[in-house]
Amino acid sequence: MSLFDQPSNDIEAVAGESESRSDMAEIISNRGKKRSVVWDHFDEIRGQKVVVCKHCDSSLTKQKNSGTSHLKRHLAFSCKKIAKEEREKIIATQADDLFDTATFKFDLQLSRGLQTLFFIDAEIPFSATESRFWEPAMRSLRPEFRTIGRQTMRDDCVTVFKAGCDAILADFEELDSRVSFTSDIWTSSASLGYMCVTAHWIDKEFRFQKKIIALKQIPYPHTGQAVANLMEKIWDDWKLGDKIFALTLDNSSVNDNAVKNLENKLREKIPFGASHMHMRCSAHILNLIVQDGMGIINTALKNIRDLLRHITSSGSRLQVLNTILDELNLPRKRGLTLDCSTRWNSTFLMVKEALGLKTALLKYVEVSSTMVGPSAEEWSDAEAMANFLEPFLDATKSFSNVRRPSSHTYIKEIWDIRRLLLDEDHRGNANLEELALQMQAKFCKYWENPNLILTIATFFDPRYKFMFLKFCYHKAYGDEYEAKLNDVFTWLKRFYEEYESSMRNTARALSGSSSRVGLQVSGKRKLDEEFAQFTSENRDFHSTMSELDKYMQEALLDINMKNFDILEFWKKNSGLYPTLAKMARDFLAVQTSSVASESAFSASGRLTDHLRTSMNSETIEALVCAKDWFGPKDEEFDLSKYLHLIPRS
Repeated sequence: MSLFDQPSNDIEAVAGESESRSDMAEIISNRGKKRSVVWDHFDEIRGQKVVVCKHCDSSLTKQKNSGTSHLKRHLAFSCKKIAKEEREKIIATQADDLFDTATFKFDLQLSRGLQTLFFIDAEIPFSATESRFWEPAMRSLRPEFRTIGRQTMRDDCVTVFKAGCDAILADFEELDSRVSFTSDIWTSSASLGYMCVTAHWIDKEFRFQKKIIALKQIPYPHTGQAVANLMEKIWDDWKLGDKIFALTLDNSSVNDNAVKNLENKLREKIPFGASHMHMRCSAHILNLIVQDGMGIINTALKNIRDLLRHITSSGSRLQVLNTILDELNLPRKRGLTLDCSTRWNSTFLMVKEALGLKTALLKYVEVSSTMVGPSAEEWSDAEAMANFLEPFLDATKSFSNVRRPSSHTYIKEIWDIRRLLLDEDHRGNANLEELALQMQAKFCKYWENPNLILTIATFFDPRYKFMFLKFCYHKAYGDEYEAKLNDVFTWLKRFYEEYESSMRNTARALSGSSSRVGLQVSGKRKLDEEFAQFTSENRDFHSTMSELDKYMQEALLDINMKNFDILEFWKKNSGLYPTLAKMARDFLAVQTSSVASESAFSASGRLTDHLRTSMNSETIEALVCAKDWFGPKDEEFDLSKYLHLIPRS
């Protein structure tokens, strides 16, 4: 019995399922007689209360007034040969019928499966299944309900994870584009190291996809070799060795060494020998740049931090502050923001909140006998710094976006930062001048020569193409800009020629394989296929302009266009620019930061708190990955998207 095996009243497998149709009684086509679309997938056996699945030849009972729910369940969860698109259609109708009061029939397997999804999504401890009120609460809804123990719930969660793995593996097998990755390392409360790997790609429908594919324990010490070995194993497990495009990591020597090890092993699998695979996390670089500059006003920041910490350390002190806020007709505070010293944006947000409460905080210091707050000059420095750094927060948000492409905005963001650092408006403040100079030095260290892949990604934004790059380079490099621009364009053409050649080879291979299969192909269809191959191989015959030339000559789209969707643009124009559209899917999937993997550690931390320190690494991985695969909570909820994760007997 499988984990979810339970008695079922509405599905009855008939003996001899494997019996071929040729040995069965005469099959009667049901098309045109049955109203439900489910009958398009079954044949009826004359004289028997049996229907046969057209896809896998399985036999199921057909009884008068029994309905088609069991047939739908077979297609949705049991049939191994039905096409993926057809299965998804059936699952969608299955979800619609689940809670229809007119046709509802209790399904113990489904109920148990949905409980498992609930435990994963809400991060419920497995011990909750052993609460003395859990079973009575559930049985009050349905007397047939039976509870399961904590170990069984854990096993069910792992089973859901494995079902999700199978679904994603199937997607990867069909994927005709490359995949980019982000990764980071985290240490748990039990001092165990974990490496998270997140895959990012754009599917054939030009939908941006993000999936955490691994959260593995990494052996100590965390050397470059250890990181490379584990990364390679994860890629092998997911059969992605020949689909890698880019890897985004934070700026550490360990990661630099890991990438060198990986490049040597992947030289034959990635275009141009994997020399452009490594992306340095832009959010991490920006953090280093700003942290370096913020040290200039460290005393002011320390005094603000100490004042806020003093107030939040005591309920009575917070009450004094709230009394002052009442007098000023300002909203009361349940707490105050304190920063993490290694995250500049958290310090920025702390200062912004303090500035908003400045009047109240000054009054608090007046009535306090134990606290001395920042001086007037320090408040002034903090305010000037906050105004100066506001655009840097916007850039951090852009780099940290994990739900839509951001690579095409990379050049724009770093050039905005460069312009701000060179702006003379802040020259009147000595501290800001010194802050900007400190940040300029760090900026030049990391971004004087922008990342090539992310620079090329700008080209795929039809509002900018190479014109924006030309504009930026001209302002930055003066007379040298043409040479630098030509170098980028040369690499773009090399990538374009590589993709064009790959697409032609794929077309030839597909044409050759289709001619060898033993299917009868109509003359018209065969002629169409041969013509498609001919046009693919002889584009220069009907046009001397390449896709690249045509796209370059097209006018730029309006830069102020509202609600511009870059993926929708390439989806609509994939027929006009098939090679460039293929490139766009790879270049736009590249991540400018490793935030996608870092964010997994928040969930990991909650799952490994002091109440659950005994949870093993396999279970932690299953829970974190499965929840990530459910998608963001602010998306419109569609239960049919998750039913395939529920195992069925």
